[in-house]
Amino acid sequence: MPRKQHSIPTVSEIRVEPVPPGIRWVYLIETRSQEEADEVGRLFRELESQVQVRPLCVGKLVGYAVQAHHSDVLLLDEVEDVLRRTYAFVVTYRSFEPLIYRIVDELCKDTQSTIFPLPHCNICGSLDPFPNTVVNLADDNGSVLISRSYCSSCTAQIAARSHKEFIKSLLIADECDFGCFEEADLVRRPSDKHSIRFKVGECRTTNDG
Repeated sequence: MPRKQHSIPTVSEIRVEPVPPGIRWVYLIETRSQEEADEVGRLFRELESQVQVRPLCVGKLVGYAVQAHHSDVLLLDEVEDVLRRTYAFVVTYRSFEPLIYRIVDELCKDTQSTIFPLPHCNICGSLDPFPNTVVNLADDNGSVLISRSYCSSCTAQIAARSHKEFIKSLLIADECDFGCFEEADLVRRPSDKHSIRFKVGECRTTNDG
């Protein structure tokens, strides 16, 4: 099957944001009022300083996916306890699977709630609230032109001797046509704790839009 193509401006920088793996929980809470929904939202916003949080749905049914280090399992237990003491209907899943997202979708239809779209792996297409690796393609001003996400299964299959080879291999395997990066000159730039940065020689790419 031919890969998707759509012309975009020249990419000047690639920023890679690896996400540490961890345990994943899903919390679903049926609320009785907007005030209760707001309370749940505040609780999970407060958690963002300690764990990764991804909203799944909003409305009468409020849902969140959380990814945390294995050492934070007691914190996730405490969150479940607080929710169960406060709200009448609480469901938790101690993992994230596509089936769970389909269940959330059905519950949203039943409660007239709104489900949020999730990132998907740009190699295999699987839904992933917390992609293992995010690659951002930016212009001269640092503005992100395209953001690509890759799941842990696909990144684990990439055999590379360096960050540079790893990035190229991901982009070449992408569902879109990023083949021009195979021969692109990538030069390491000063990075920070959140991202690894490379300057890109002149290269035009394609995207699915």
